[in-house]
Amino acid sequence: MVVEVLKLVYDERHRLHRDPGDRHPEGVWRVEASVNALRRSPAWSYVEVVRALEPDYEAVLLAHDREYVEWVRRECGRGFHYVDADTYVTEHTCDVAASFAATAREAALRSVETGEPWFLLARPGGHHAGRRGPAMGAHTLGFCIFDYVSVATKALIGSGYRVMVLDFDAHHGNGTQEILWEEPRALHVDIHQRWLYPGTGRLEDVGGSGAEGTKVNVPLYPGSGDAHYAWVLERVVEVARDIFEPDVVVVFAGFDAHKDDGLSELGATENTYTLFGSYLRNLLREGEIEGLIAILGGGYGKGMATSFTAFIEGLAGFREKPPVTPTSPGEPLERGLEKVLRLLRGSTSNSP
Repeated sequence: MVVEVLKLVYDERHRLHRDPGDRHPEGVWRVEASVNALRRSPAWSYVEVVRALEPDYEAVLLAHDREYVEWVRRECGRGFHYVDADTYVTEHTCDVAASFAATAREAALRSVETGEPWFLLARPGGHHAGRRGPAMGAHTLGFCIFDYVSVATKALIGSGYRVMVLDFDAHHGNGTQEILWEEPRALHVDIHQRWLYPGTGRLEDVGGSGAEGTKVNVPLYPGSGDAHYAWVLERVVEVARDIFEPDVVVVFAGFDAHKDDGLSELGATENTYTLFGSYLRNLLREGEIEGLIAILGGGYGKGMATSFTAFIEGLAGFREKPPVTPTSPGEPLERGLEKVLRLLRGSTSNSP
């Protein structure tokens, strides 16, 4: 399959979710700077810009309990304020997030029909929001309101597809893991910095009853850079994908593992994001997957726009795969991941 077009969801309604003082790190500038950088790239010729859909709360309810959704609506009715130490809402936040949730559902289903990749520039964030709010013991929502990745995944599973979730945000996707914990049809591979907020995502967290081995956590040490990410991509992500054989990949594309990001201590550069983009392009081109949808995650520093552009250029084939030599992140982590992959292989071989 030759990938010729990327459907890029960009909608100015994201601006309605905004700290009036622009003090919050998850700001409007992140999307605007990324789009402006991509416009200057040759990969822009590969992009078709698409508007987000209108809010649809039935899409939100694929991932979240009604009581939580109603709570968010009530909080937004109070106007701009913080609902916890990290996360704010405005009067528009609930509808903005419900709009991107509806778009995530639709984009996922369209992608498997056409084979075209999608990227949603969605704000506010998503992967820390659990079914009922803060997930897995976290004290806050971590800038997030609704989990678009889980919405897309649930929609795809409901249509009979097997899904691989690839989350390379620097922070663990505790909301996504909680929502998909007992779902054997969803492989969730989460690469993140250990000891960072929300403090979850241990190697030992492998999935609930009947889904053991389908949750693969890769907690990298602070300072991990391109060589470690290349190793994880080759020795964990691809191995897990080959075992599980998903029909679709849903990506939570966080760019906050960049070495210049102030909210993490990882050492990735644009090379890492080019590697991810190139890898996903090859899966589509070789017919290993039928569809691909990526959703914006973190990225709070000057590497945000350049990393996003590197990912799109890799996905579009406008940037050569960088010559990064894969290097193990350490024997204890390597041994632990091998154990999880053996569990995944056994779980998959025993599935009907």
